[in-house]
Amino acid sequence: MSQVALLLVACSVLLGGTLQRISGMGMGLVLSPVLSLLLGASVGVTVTNMTTVLSALMIGLVLRAGIDWKKFGVLAPSALLGAIPGAFLVRSLDGNWLSILVGSFILLALVVTLLGDRLRELPRLDHLAWLVPFAAMAAFLNTVAGVAAPALVIYALLSRWDQHTFSATLQPAFLWFGLLSVVTKISTGATPLESLPSPWILLLIVGAILVAILLGGRLSSRVSPQRARTIGILVAGAGAVSTILRGLIGALG
Repeated sequence: MSQVALLLVACSVLLGGTLQRISGMGMGLVLSPVLSLLLGASVGVTVTNMTTVLSALMIGLVLRAGIDWKKFGVLAPSALLGAIPGAFLVRSLDGNWLSILVGSFILLALVVTLLGDRLRELPRLDHLAWLVPFAAMAAFLNTVAGVAAPALVIYALLSRWDQHTFSATLQPAFLWFGLLSVVTKISTGATPLESLPSPWILLLIVGAILVAILLGGRLSSRVSPQRARTIGILVAGAGAVSTILRGLIGALG
């Protein structure tokens, strides 16, 4: 990986981690399209999953007091329903078409995030069982495209989940989704171990996450979660369009 590419990865992790510290989400949305462009869709999303595990662990330690462990107890087993079929889909698709699919999923996720507040007008989902399909969809999207948050945002809005505990509970959820995605894709051969970049790149990512947590902590009182999400959406949207175009050029060229 070139120095320019490494700098782009570090900046993306820094931005995504800062947004996640402020609003509870952002790492996957920002990093997935960037790494998909640099490394290819399969490897790029898998490295995004690894990064999300690290960032969610570190941010989760900061926000641990607000975690709703009861809801996480429903999220965790439900994720298997989405992660496993997602891994087999990744294994079966050509790299170019997978890039198109990843970019399309990210754009769809962004649209859902933008229109999400309108969901508050719909009837409230009171029963915890409703979390099961949303968790499965989140795990599926995380495995295929590296973006789990939008599916859970929909549930949070429909169930009127408090923003503070929602943001905190997202962290162990992202950690678990990321672990499932990595394990299922490596074990099914969707992302072979030898295709992953050098482990020392993870050290760069860890350093960028630590800086992002510190920066996000300082900015959390000055930047609203809504504004942080807007910045993440703009960056992710540009990356998603680029990923789709790269896939189309490769598939039709």
